[in-house]
Amino acid sequence: MVTSSPELFSFNLSSRLFEYILLYNEGVMFQIEQVTKQCSKIILTEPWDPLDIPQNSTFEDQYSIGGPQEQITVQEWSDRKSARSYETWIGIYTVKDCYPVQETFTKNYSVILSTRFFDIELGIKDPSVFTPPSTCQTAQPERMSEDCSW
Repeated sequence: MVTSSPELFSFNLSSRLFEYILLYNEGVMFQIEQVTKQCSKIILTEPWDPLDIPQNSTFEDQYSIGGPQEQITVQEWSDRKSARSYETWIGIYTVKDCYPVQETFTKNYSVILSTRFFDIELGIKDPSVFTPPSTCQTAQPERMSEDCSW
């Protein structure tokens, strides 16, 4: 189970590259445009969601991924309940050590977020990756547009 609360990830949307730093302990997210270093500081409205298999999850399947002699056994879990025919969350985790492989969130039968995990290392070797750049000291409070209009 992951216990630290900051998150760091990047998206390349419409030729603009953003870095996002989510500081759940402070309740804020920084959106940093990578070319201009322009920064937005946005209030987080959702709580920290640990990368784990929730207690009330439904076991879906177990299978191996990879080639011969390089297979990893994974399990697929979801939040599907017998009263409904679809799920809003599907998580795939390794059987050994329960490392996340993929998580997918859906709403109204459409995928809204799919995350694949790779090159996982335990711990945070460089905590400074969660320190927003100096341009964020004067951050605007609105999310920047993801299109190419500067």
